[in-house]
Amino acid sequence: MKRKKNGTPLKESDEWLHQPDNTLKWRESYYFNWVDIDNKISGFSTIGIVPNEKRREFVFVLFIDDRREFYYQEPMLAKYSDNIDKMLQYKRLSYRLVEPLQTWEIIYDCRKFKFNLTFDTRFKTHNFGTNSSGSWHEHYESSGLISGKLTLNDGIIKELRGYGQRDKSWGYRDWHVFDKWYAGHFQFKDWTAAFRKDHRGDKIDLSGYITNKAGTTPITSMEINTINDTDKLKSPIKTTYKFSDIDDNSFIIEAHRINKNSYIRFARNFPGGFTELFEQMVIMKNVNSGELGTGMSEQLRTIKI
Repeated sequence: MKRKKNGTPLKESDEWLHQPDNTLKWRESYYFNWVDIDNKISGFSTIGIVPNEKRREFVFVLFIDDRREFYYQEPMLAKYSDNIDKMLQYKRLSYRLVEPLQTWEIIYDCRKFKFNLTFDTRFKTHNFGTNSSGSWHEHYESSGLISGKLTLNDGIIKELRGYGQRDKSWGYRDWHVFDKWYAGHFQFKDWTAAFRKDHRGDKIDLSGYITNKAGTTPITSMEINTINDTDKLKSPIKTTYKFSDIDDNSFIIEAHRINKNSYIRFARNFPGGFTELFEQMVIMKNVNSGELGTGMSEQLRTIKI
């Protein structure tokens, strides 16, 4: 397993849209997740632009107690534009870049509620580097403090506070080349970690990092044990991560869903089978220290039929 080098320093222009090449599956995407554990409110959102397939993808998922709000749209893209304000909004969902590499806003407005979230980067953004995973060409991530409001249609307002994660990717993207993958975001008060572990045939590829105010160290090993639910989907309900960084610091993190329904499954067909992606918002426990945190656990499986 060869560890990838960190990417070059990021520029403000990396936050803007990039000129696509002519690859059919070229995709540029923005992703955010968030957890307010006191209010039991969590979720995630992504906007993807796939210009050579002439479409965009808009996803918004909100978990409130044990309920879900799910929004998914794939509007046609008649003509590509590098206007970020125009491209990152469609009907109910919009993103706004406030300060590059620092602050974003997400707005979702529907019949049942209005959601307004601000994401402020809390540690240095980590550039995973070119081709750090087979499913993206360029990719970077950052942990953040989230704040905002959830205004329900009955007039109740919930003030949001917590932690979240964001990422940005661009280049060729294809789910179907992997047997499986795991990804995770670990949010604790004074530190954070994120990783991606791909399985493809006999090849395993790991990329990730641990960071705090002092700096960032690469993750060099990651063991993952998943316990599945008894539901018909056999969805992963609890995951244990054992990992180490380049300085031989070791961690054991246990993650379980915030609520029974604080997860969602996406499935895509391909010739000969389908992939299913489970994304869960979780409570995390640092087994070594007992500290509790929050975050996201993700697992993709490829089913061949």
